[in-house]
Amino acid sequence: MGIYNSNYDFNKYKTFYAVAETKSFSKASELLHISQPAISYAIKELEETLKTKLFHRKRQGVELTDDGEKLMYYLQKAFSNIIKAERIITERAEESTGLIRIGIYSHISQYLLTNKIVEFKKLHPKAKFSVFQSSNQEMIEHLKRRDLDFVIMQYPVFLEKNHFKEEILWELPTCFYASKKIFNQYQNSSNSSPYPLILPFPGYTDIDSLEEKLKRHQIHFNTEIRSYSSETIKELVKKDLGIGWGLKVLIEKEIKEKELYEIPLPIKNENSIYSISYDEDFLNRTAKEFLEFLKR
Repeated sequence: MGIYNSNYDFNKYKTFYAVAETKSFSKASELLHISQPAISYAIKELEETLKTKLFHRKRQGVELTDDGEKLMYYLQKAFSNIIKAERIITERAEESTGLIRIGIYSHISQYLLTNKIVEFKKLHPKAKFSVFQSSNQEMIEHLKRRDLDFVIMQYPVFLEKNHFKEEILWELPTCFYASKKIFNQYQNSSNSSPYPLILPFPGYTDIDSLEEKLKRHQIHFNTEIRSYSSETIKELVKKDLGIGWGLKVLIEKEIKEKELYEIPLPIKNENSIYSISYDEDFLNRTAKEFLEFLKR
């Protein structure tokens, strides 16, 4: 019956899935660690088996045909169910021993997540963690592929409707800060002088809002240096290269020890909002317990 009377080659479907997801034969080759000719041959055989064309080849990669879209739809459900079943079955029922896979910004991980992991491990010593740090887009792609259980990122993570839940975890105060030398220069400067700000790159809700607010209040600034890394910004500020901006929790120790000084620019600092996104159907019991622990 059905599956027993057919010679299914699940590797071919896995290959198709990789090409469809990456939109590239070469990227699928890297992902699966097999040669590109082998990828092409597997797709050709699958197309012959199904008697249809699955991809349109283009100069910049490939895109799915209508039949390819249908096949991808059902494979996503099938592979997701396999992953879900495997994770649920391999987790021991009597205690929380499952693996929790988290994508998160490195600076948030260092100052907020590590303590949470320590506290959770005290309650569930056999729980396992895998913490992944990368770009926004890469972490989101890993979440969509079920390679991650959660991503903790700046809110909102998803603008389009989908089946992922997104809940706000933390609203964290931000501030401007500087070295002693720049702080003294700021106190003696006129409002017309441009402020040498060292900021993260635009494209994030809080950064875009901040820059718009500075312009609206006619606060002159220049940003000759930008960095994704909060630690890099802090080190540059310590070397008298400008006024930094970021989460207050990241510099509280330096302010307390008078290594850095908070700058009272004449605008209200907004909180940076961080949320956790996940697909509840694919969380093992340990991951669900950790989610509730974080939300508490």
